Parts: sequence; structure tokens; C-alpha cells
Amino acid sequence: MELLTVAVILKNDHDAAINRYSRLSKKRENDKVKYEVTEDVYTSRKKQHQTMMHYFCALNTLQYKKKIALLEPLLGYMQAQISFFKMGSENLNEQLEEFLANIGTSVQKEMDSDVETMQQTIEDLEVASDPLYVPDPDPTKFPVNRNLTRKAGYLNARNKTGLVSSTWDRQFYFTQGGNLMSQARGDVAGGLAMDIDNCSVMAVDCEDRRYCFQITSFDGKKSSILQAESKKDHEENPGVQSQVGPSVLLEKDVTLGQELSDLRHSWWACLCCDNPGNSHGLAQAHDFS
Repeated sequence: MELLTVAVILKNDHDAAINRYSRLSKKRENDKVKYEVTEDVYTSRKKQHQTMMHYFCALNTLQYKKKIALLEPLLGYMQAQISFFKMGSENLNEQLEEFLANIGTSVQKEMDSDVETMQQTIEDLEVASDPLYVPDPDPTKFPVNRNLTRKAGYLNARNKTGLVSSTWDRQFYFTQGGNLMSQARGDVAGGLAMDIDNCSVMAVDCEDRRYCFQITSFDGKKSSILQAESKKDHEENPGVQSQVGPSVLLEKDVTLGQELSDLRHSWWACLCCDNPGNSHGLAQAHDFS
């Protein structure tokens, strides 16, 4: 239970670090502040990952102990019988006693070997996962995948709380058919956030936050402002070139080829064309790079 409690604490620390990273200013960049916030996210993710792996290792060890739970009292009972019969009986000789001792030694060796293997696996996973702790990964190591057909991940959603005040909630979003779905932490299933058939998507400057974009429904009655976690998430594009037809509306006075080039760098421009049957979808996008 201690590891589970630590995992919950580290999860809250990671959420706080992500929240600070999301509030980094786009207009007034400070390398020192950005480095400190990025290091905080890196450290919290690494600690959280390590704690989870040790927690699973403890669960595996407990599972193995459950398997041998019947064997250990049986061995103890046999050892007690040997001690009893040694008082006046020669039916139990040294060979049987050695056999029982070898069984106990073999079980302990196998358990130690499994623990050592799990520890090595944890170390290998830590080395392989080290670049994933950074909130904005190096594009040379993790290039943008522009051939995705659908996308899922965490986004910050802007919710108005007053005339001029607002809050940002971090939720899990995913596309399903022609709908944008969201799922808050603790929910058992996702709910409909917006019908994205024929919707429009464009970059916006919102509260001095980076990687923000706005989704507007086809009738203009509903819109949502979202913030991606990283530039990679912001730019990944599930096949806009093949799904957006020549009916794309240009927000600026540019050519269709230039607009498609902008769409190629727009992560959530795919929201307008997540449904393969939506061949007449309208999209507006900016270059988020």
C-alpha cells in the first residue's frame, strides 16, 4: 500500500508540473524558467514511472509467494516430522532430509532469479523510456507522424467561469467516427464533446498559452478552445492531404496548395475529416509550427 500511496502523490505532482508547463508564455519566453519547468516535468514523470514499475514488481513477487504459499507450510510440517522421528526412529534418513532442504533452496533460488530479472527489466525500460519523460520531445528522435488516420491524447480544454475569467481542465480526447469524444479522470467511458462533421479548425492566441486551437461546429453554434501538450502533438496530422477535398476554405489570401501545406502541419485539422465519409468537410487551419 505504501507504493500505491506514493504513486498517487507522484501523480498529483506530475499533474501540477504539467499544469505549470502548459502555462509557459509563448510571447515572453524565458530559457531559465522553461528549463526549470521542463526539468520538473521530466523528474516527475521519471519518478512516477519508476514507482509504477516497482509497484508491479512487488505485485509479481506477491503473486509468486501465493503460488508457493502451500509449499512452505508443507515443508515446515515435513521438517517437524523429521525432528520428531529423529528422537527414536530411523525411518527418515539423511537422504530424505537433504531432499527436502534442496527443495527449499531451489524455490528460493528461483524466486531470487525472478526478482533479479524483473529488476533488470525495470532498468532497461528506464533507459528506453528516458526521452519520453520530456514534455516536448526532440523532433529528430521522435519525428512527427503525418500519416495517422485518427488521434487520441490529453488536451487542456478552456472553460469560461465568468465574463472574463476561465479555467483550463486537462482531459483525454479521442476521435470516433465523426465525433470528438472526451473522458475526464475517473470516468468509466468517454462522452461526446462535439460533432466534428464539417467543422472548422484554426489556431488562436488564448491567454498567452502555446499550441492553442479552436474547433467550431458546422453551424457556428458551438466552439471549443483546446491546448495541445507539445509541438509534436500539435503538428501530427492523420492524413489531411487524402481526406480534405478542394472545398477547403482559405482563411487568408493564399493559394490552395499553400493552405494544404499549412494543413499538413496542423495536428487537429484532422478533426474535420475523421469520418471517411465526410468528403465535403470544411476546414480552416494555420501553420502551428
